[in-house]
Amino acid sequence: MVFSEPRSQVLLVDDNPQNLKVLFDTLEGSDYRLLLANNGKKALAIAEKLKPDLILLDIMMPEMDGYEVCDTLKSNPSLRDIPVIFLSALDDVESKVKGFEKGGIDYIAKPFQPKEVVSRVATQIKLRRLEQQLKEKNRELSADNIEMQLKLEAQREHLAHFSRLSTMGEMAAGFAHEVNQPLTAITNYARVALRLLGEDLDDNTVVNKKMLATTLNKLEAQSHRASDVIQRIRGFVKKPQSGKTIVDVRSLLSDVVQFAEVDVKNNKGQVVLKLPDELPTVEADAIQVQQVALNLIRNALEATSACPQETDGAGDPLHVSVSAYADKQMIWVEVKDQGCGFTEDAEQKLFHPFFTTKGDGMGIGLSLCQSLIQAQGGKIGFRRNPDKGITFYFSLPICAR
Repeated sequence: MVFSEPRSQVLLVDDNPQNLKVLFDTLEGSDYRLLLANNGKKALAIAEKLKPDLILLDIMMPEMDGYEVCDTLKSNPSLRDIPVIFLSALDDVESKVKGFEKGGIDYIAKPFQPKEVVSRVATQIKLRRLEQQLKEKNRELSADNIEMQLKLEAQREHLAHFSRLSTMGEMAAGFAHEVNQPLTAITNYARVALRLLGEDLDDNTVVNKKMLATTLNKLEAQSHRASDVIQRIRGFVKKPQSGKTIVDVRSLLSDVVQFAEVDVKNNKGQVVLKLPDELPTVEADAIQVQQVALNLIRNALEATSACPQETDGAGDPLHVSVSAYADKQMIWVEVKDQGCGFTEDAEQKLFHPFFTTKGDGMGIGLSLCQSLIQAQGGKIGFRRNPDKGITFYFSLPICAR
């Protein structure tokens, strides 16, 4: 079954019955649904109820002239898009200009010329249909864009989670060692406490109680230390529950540096955190920002370790520094290494997917970092240091106050 398009509705408005009849007879054979009104109030009532596709509107009418009717139409959000062709015996320029200023899209002079009326109405109806089709297409495209954005966001979340798990896999041995230390201490302190409890409590009762209390306090401290390590790991690998939150960048970077302790030991390096006393808060996905910062710190440690190093005046090895500062709109985080830098060709491709300068790298780290930071409304980039190495940086929008 083939469905034909519904007929376009044309509202004819004129206080003169003869003029209405001429317009009706002229357009009757053009397959429009013709609506009639002999004054401005009736015209507005019909327009409100039936939403015509075009209005032919006489200017010179009693009580409410065509200009007033057009003003009312254009002030109504549900009617303002209906095109209006003014009708008038006033053929002077000022009347036409005023009609266009009120929102009219065309002008037909009286007495009517049938061919002119048919042609102008057909043109405006065609334009109206094209405009409606364009709006519908834009709505469809907007819906498609929203769906595409949701898919891309889901893919980015999946890739980010995979990257975090991969990072944890690489750091697993180090974290196992880090957790094992407090667990071993807990075992030893528990044995000491049991031994103290088994001793004869005669003249040394007070001393033994003090030693027992000290031992139990140490045992508790080591249990908290192990718990903190495990909580950091769980927080890093979990999928975020609700996107962006208010984030304290100072606290976040301090946590990330603790995460990097394993890489610090593996690369025999050092991470120095240089933060101002206060920083504004940002609205961001904390776990994703942690992921970016940790990735940049790990890269910096590896770059510094792989490059022949000198020592400073105090004999300490050169280090990786992490710093942050705020301008009027953004907080900027910088990770500075003391590596050998990149070739110019590599610098052009650093953020390209699957490009890597590491022999065993996957090439998704920096590309993913760029995607995650852009999703926060920030920027990411790098610059050569004046002396040696590279500084990577990223920004996050400051919360509006």
